Amino acid sequence: MDGGDHVEIEERSELQSLSKEDLIERVLKLNMEKKELMMELETSAVTEQETGLNNASEPTNKRSSVSENLAPKSCDVEMKKPKKQKPFDFTRYHKRHIALKMAYLGWNYHGFASQESTENTIEGHFFAALSKACLIQNRSDCNYSRCGRTDKGVSAFAQVVSLDVRSNLAEGLGIVISGDPKKVQERVGKAKGVEEIPYVHVLNKLLPPEIRVIAWTPVDQDFDARFSCFHRTYKYFFPAANVNIDAMSCAAQKFVGQHDFRNFCKMDVASGVVTFERNLLSFTVGKVNSDLQNHDGYDMCEMTICGSAFLWHQVRCMVAVLLMIGQNLENVEVIDWMLDINKCPRRPQYNMASETPLVLYDCVYEKLSWRHEPGIYDALMKDFQAQWTTHAVKATMLTKLIDKLDNPPMIKDISDSNEVQLSDSEKCDRELAWCDMRQPQFHHLISLVPFQVVSKVHKPLMKRAMHKSLESKLETVNAKRRKTGKEEFSEKPSNAKPRE
Repeated sequence: MDGGDHVEIEERSELQSLSKEDLIERVLKLNMEKKELMMELETSAVTEQETGLNNASEPTNKRSSVSENLAPKSCDVEMKKPKKQKPFDFTRYHKRHIALKMAYLGWNYHGFASQESTENTIEGHFFAALSKACLIQNRSDCNYSRCGRTDKGVSAFAQVVSLDVRSNLAEGLGIVISGDPKKVQERVGKAKGVEEIPYVHVLNKLLPPEIRVIAWTPVDQDFDARFSCFHRTYKYFFPAANVNIDAMSCAAQKFVGQHDFRNFCKMDVASGVVTFERNLLSFTVGKVNSDLQNHDGYDMCEMTICGSAFLWHQVRCMVAVLLMIGQNLENVEVIDWMLDINKCPRRPQYNMASETPLVLYDCVYEKLSWRHEPGIYDALMKDFQAQWTTHAVKATMLTKLIDKLDNPPMIKDISDSNEVQLSDSEKCDRELAWCDMRQPQFHHLISLVPFQVVSKVHKPLMKRAMHKSLESKLETVNAKRRKTGKEEFSEKPSNAKPRE
């Protein structure tokens, strides 16, 4: 042990023997000495010779080091002011108008559109990632548009948005001259082989695992994700259970074409939607795996709906009525009656189908060539397969639980009360599985249409109470608008676009 170690031990022992008040006094004294020494260094003559400066700095360094060792860490925090982060210089970049294709599982989110009451929306997380990556300055000036507005719990496999984002390039398709031309050229000139920002990779690193950007493409500045879309496709998944798929398919064909769907939506009159004619291009119902020949209640089916535009909750309302038809609770002809606004001017009261199985499956545009960044598909497969594993394991466990409950050994009732003893072979003959002693029971659809299929007595739609008519709702809304001096709505064609 050298002399320096002995000195350190002695100093430590001395400090440990001091009271709390003495230690505080010692620290305050050392801080004062430190400040005086710092002031002396700052006021030293600039012309002082280098040798003299070095000699003068030796004791200062020693005493400063001692005071720094004895002073609490809070002193260092006070002396070392944190550096202010330099704001990002957007003037060194131009903007670029691009389209992004997104996929998300919306089960645990409060819809796609941003809301003031919650940040847990798809758009909320999306714009947070855009801001963190310095791809936009703010939402108000990024020329943003979305193809569809999915509601709480609804998912999407091909949602499309368009917006202006920061670009590495100085020219090209979609480039918006927004930065300082000199700064942009200087930045581009210094870089060798400037490449565009890998938007998909950058955003996916900042988004939750249920939200992913799949691809991007530069677009003309007049491209709008909402109004440039040719048609949208939705899918709705449900178990086969005991539903009549053929009847549902037959009824679904009645929706195809131009119809007034006011009885198959939630009227949004307050937003100016006063016309409810929409054109459905196709509507099919069938099994997900069409190769299956045997009918099983646990087979998954899907409804596929394609149209140019949809009303608020239109898909879920159509699905709810079709599920009633599939369970033989309603006739196929009820669709004709509800589509005829002369016979049925007001919507019957019924619950719409659950949002969980609904997905915005595809959005179709003309001459849009998506760019897929290298390695993105491998990363996407890894992310979504990990989530699939979790849900598939849970589904399999539930299936096994149901099988176990459905197949316990049961004993036949004995009609002959005089029978006392049975042989082993006779006991085996009397054992049956529970599922062999009753008709198959399917309760799969209870969660899809709450409070609709659990009732023992179904009340036909034609005999149910009705919602308010369009005219009544329009009068209520216009009365409020008159009080505030706003222009009244009238029942005329509007340019309302889809919400779901």
